[in-house]
Amino acid sequence: MNDRGLTFESLVGVIAHGRDYGRVDEPQSDPRGRQATPEEEEFLIRSGSFTREQYEKSKAEVARGELDEIERRTELEGLIASLTAKEAADWLGISDAELHALLVVGEVTAFVCDGELRYPAWQFTEDPAMPVLPGLARLTPAWADQKHPSTILGFMYNADLEIEGTDESFTPIEWLAIGGDVQVVLDYLEAESWR
Repeated sequence: MNDRGLTFESLVGVIAHGRDYGRVDEPQSDPRGRQATPEEEEFLIRSGSFTREQYEKSKAEVARGELDEIERRTELEGLIASLTAKEAADWLGISDAELHALLVVGEVTAFVCDGELRYPAWQFTEDPAMPVLPGLARLTPAWADQKHPSTILGFMYNADLEIEGTDESFTPIEWLAIGGDVQVVLDYLEAESWR
């Protein structure tokens, strides 16, 4: 519920049941700061994942907070690459009420940031015949509660869907924009443990 008494968790198009990604006081869902044990360090080096020098360099970068800074910037990208409700309605040439109706049934997707809905820009196209990617009502719940808007942004632009029977691959955005079946994207999500 935001400060105006609105609830977002019941809207099909809202990711993570209305979790507010702008709140910094919410507890993290994953533990941070655990140090690798000496046995784990040795395993990484013996397995060829790292040389001793690479591992020590990475460990020093983590100690200096560089990894945390990269993570913060990455998370910020997903929040910035979004539109306000007014901007999304203007982009689509519809009223705020019509946009809300699309969100209720999941035809557009949004996330909550600082008590306000933000609409990821990746879902909107420049095609007047199909201004929003299809299949979002099925896709949005597949991201589950753990997926940050930046993770979703990265997936939609970077996942490499290899389509059976072709030599081509597509990002989820490209695939949905050409009218591809959303089930292909859902299958990829499940197979790649994105859920």
